[in-house]
Amino acid sequence: MLEVVRNFPRRTAARLSWATGSFAVIQVIRMLNNVVLAHLLAPSLFGLMLIVNSVRTGVELISDVGINQNIVSNRLGHTREFYDTAWTLRAARGIVLGTVCFSLAGVLAHFFEKPELNTILRVIALTFVFGGFMSASPALLQKKGSVARLSAFDITNAALSLIVYVILALITPTIWALVLGAIVASAINLLISYLIVPGTRHNFAVDSRSAKEILHFGKWIFFSSLVYFFAMNFDRLYFAKQIALTELGIYSIARSLSDMVSNVVIRASNMVVFPTVAAMGVGGAELRGRLLLARRMLLLIVAVLLSCFVALSDVVVRVLYDARYERASVFLPLLLISVWVSILSTVNDSLMLGTQRPSYPAMANLAKLLAFIVGVPVAFHFGGLPAAILILGVGETVRYVVLWSLARRIQLGFVRDDLALTGVFLLLIVVIRQSLWAAGMTGSILSLFPLLRTIYL
Repeated sequence: MLEVVRNFPRRTAARLSWATGSFAVIQVIRMLNNVVLAHLLAPSLFGLMLIVNSVRTGVELISDVGINQNIVSNRLGHTREFYDTAWTLRAARGIVLGTVCFSLAGVLAHFFEKPELNTILRVIALTFVFGGFMSASPALLQKKGSVARLSAFDITNAALSLIVYVILALITPTIWALVLGAIVASAINLLISYLIVPGTRHNFAVDSRSAKEILHFGKWIFFSSLVYFFAMNFDRLYFAKQIALTELGIYSIARSLSDMVSNVVIRASNMVVFPTVAAMGVGGAELRGRLLLARRMLLLIVAVLLSCFVALSDVVVRVLYDARYERASVFLPLLLISVWVSILSTVNDSLMLGTQRPSYPAMANLAKLLAFIVGVPVAFHFGGLPAAILILGVGETVRYVVLWSLARRIQLGFVRDDLALTGVFLLLIVVIRQSLWAAGMTGSILSLFPLLRTIYL
């Protein structure tokens, strides 16, 4: 352990500390937002908004060509011709996506059998236009490794969004507090993106060479994003058709809490691992050797923190939320187990993107999606919602195995490390939970996972 700490690159450690520390602050702000809104609004509203956000994410990712990833990874990404071309393409895409969302609102409302979605989706289409015209400054800062300034941008945006959502919920405790909150938050994000680097301006321009490189790299990003959307949102879309809005809203609360953890690692990987690997310009055994200790240290810290969260997850739900959301304490521990496997894959995804291999994460997510398509409906039919949630962990495992088998070809597999870390993670959950039980503070490990209790009996 001491050897790992001594050999951890100081520059990487500093950037990683900024990335994870600032995002931890952001996640606390978002959790506060979630908790306050949960007390002000009915669970069914969160269920309806879960469908809206899934549609938003789907429309966004279905046409994703990795504009930010292009700027970060391309050697010419910092040039005016390149990032103006990228900005122009994204602006045009934002207008198109807004039009598509507006046009498909009626069809989607009919599919989900929720007539109110017709109006909601037409209004929410504005978020695509705002997102399309965002400045390229955040991507340029990411390329330069200016994590501190990016962190200030994200924290400011999260804090202002919290204020907006709470004010709207107090004014109108309906679904429109969430819908209008999303639109205003998107507008704030747009405005701040131009203030983060004073004097930043963009012109509508398309440089043929830059556009060609963006679209060439983006073809795999497009496929990966398409698969990623369905893989990450299959549970939301499937449950939206199978369970009542109230239970869907409770599930969305549990899912948002579990996503907080995975989002921290995604941010650290995107802001530190991906640009660092891209800047190294090496691969294979040499890259693995450079990253091994840093990767091990990062994941060990995550394993310790996440195991504590799992062991106390039911307590967290009961403390933060009222009795209407108590069932989230059944869902959350199962979701957090799958988050751990997802984190292992997320770090590996960034390595593949940094070495210009976006096809590897795409194929791994496709395998995960196929596992969900087969497993989730079967598990839901025989075991209900908790059993279906358990399959999410199985799907993440399939994703990891496929990604590892592909990474082995370029000598970037870390399976021995990951198996050891997973063993530490699971052991810590049991030790912490049983220790708390012995102290009379919680139930046993079987009370945390009712499915285990059923199997035991």
